[in-house]
Amino acid sequence: MSRSNVAPGRSLCQDGAVAELESYAVVVVTHDHAETLPACLAAVEGLEPAPDCVVLVDNASADGSAEVAADRTSDLQLEVLREEQNTGFAAAANRGIAATEAAWVLLLNPDCAPHPDFPARLLEAVGRQAERRRIGAITGKLLRTSGPRLEPEPILDAAGMLVTCSGRHFDRGAGELDTGALDRAAWVFGGTGAATLFRREALADIAYPDGEIFASSFFAYREDAELAWRLQWRGWRCLYVPTAVATHRRHFRPEVGRRGHAAINRYSVRNRFLLRMHCADLGWHLGCLPWWLLRDLMVVGACLTIERTSLPALADVWRLRGDARRRRGWVMDRRRVPSRRLRRWFRRRGRVVEIEAP
Repeated sequence: MSRSNVAPGRSLCQDGAVAELESYAVVVVTHDHAETLPACLAAVEGLEPAPDCVVLVDNASADGSAEVAADRTSDLQLEVLREEQNTGFAAAANRGIAATEAAWVLLLNPDCAPHPDFPARLLEAVGRQAERRRIGAITGKLLRTSGPRLEPEPILDAAGMLVTCSGRHFDRGAGELDTGALDRAAWVFGGTGAATLFRREALADIAYPDGEIFASSFFAYREDAELAWRLQWRGWRCLYVPTAVATHRRHFRPEVGRRGHAAINRYSVRNRFLLRMHCADLGWHLGCLPWWLLRDLMVVGACLTIERTSLPALADVWRLRGDARRRRGWVMDRRRVPSRRLRRWFRRRGRVVEIEAP
């Protein structure tokens, strides 16, 4: 199917009819991803229908990522925003989203390559749901890739986000062989920040009073889980659509452990506590005992013994406690969903709600 056959903002249905789709923009945040960026942007260029605009925020890359992106501006009508220093994924994503106006925003990592029909599959699935107006995020099936061309491998990278009663969150199916077991549409807790489509209305609804969509205090890692938790508190749902496929060359793979990733470990530990300080109420803490407490003791114990490079993370949490307290008060004051209902997502192995495939 060529762009000449279907007008922008439309897609070709299975019965041959042309369906009107809501507009969407693409936001890519990059930091030293010059190797995979050409494949990512080539995939974005091939999306059907085409996005309203493409914004790339370069977080002070030292490998020429911004120049790689600038070379493609004429092909994509790409706007490149350059940060003078690495502000972190959360702050850069906020800047990119603010530079767009479309009804939906596809947040995409620079090591991701969505299939051409990725946005159409997601938006068409929303249109077939009875609760379409309360869908705030849509995510597809991500497959692993190991090369700079981002060609798919038969290994799952993510099929929606799971959360557990120990306060952890996981990419569903990560590292497993793609056997088709996760090929049913489902309601999930949230979507990975690597490739998820967000409704602008939902993002505006959960934005903090200072205008931040992602909490910039997170810098990187777990910011997508914090956003998903806030969306859930406000009654916005996340739909997993397995027919929408993208590839992801994940630099850090949680299933193989975090040894040798000191910076990642520090952000992960810090943001584990900030996540709960922002979003967990008293009901969650009581209902999820003793799992979160045991996990906390394990994390702190590791920081004091075998993972001492993460010890500064605990000092970071103390330093950010005032900001976290203010954010939590704002989140709690605006809740629409009862605590008991929200806690249903937090199981020992996580939870999804499968639905009939759209």
